[in-house]
Amino acid sequence: MKSILKKWGQLSLVKQIIVGLIIGTILAVTIPGAAKPVVILGSLFVGALKAIAPVLVLFLVMSAIAQHKSGHQTNMKSIIFLYLLGTFLAGLIAVIASFIFPVSLILAKGAEGFAAPGSVVEVLKKLLLNVVDKPS
Repeated sequence: MKSILKKWGQLSLVKQIIVGLIIGTILAVTIPGAAKPVVILGSLFVGALKAIAPVLVLFLVMSAIAQHKSGHQTNMKSIIFLYLLGTFLAGLIAVIASFIFPVSLILAKGAEGFAAPGSVVEVLKKLLLNVVDKPS
């Protein structure tokens, strides 16, 4: 058992993820009931990836900017142009899709049991507390 764990620890992270995906897929297909208790690990992994991705991108960009040598050519104009073009096209496609597939919201019940927040401070306090609160 120790040798298996030692070999597992020597594998790269990418290989560990691929092996985990293969084992998880085989478990889910062959024994669906056995895979249900492990679902929380997948949810935690995906949540962690979503949480760390923006920070990772920030540090990658900071590293690239810090390593730039003065006088060397950069492709910043094309990068900024492609970023702005991609953002504009994403917004345009979203607006077009909202007209093609309109959504109507039908509320089942009124909001009799809910009270409006008292002040902006109350809203900000609730927002900040929800950041650190566990999701339900």
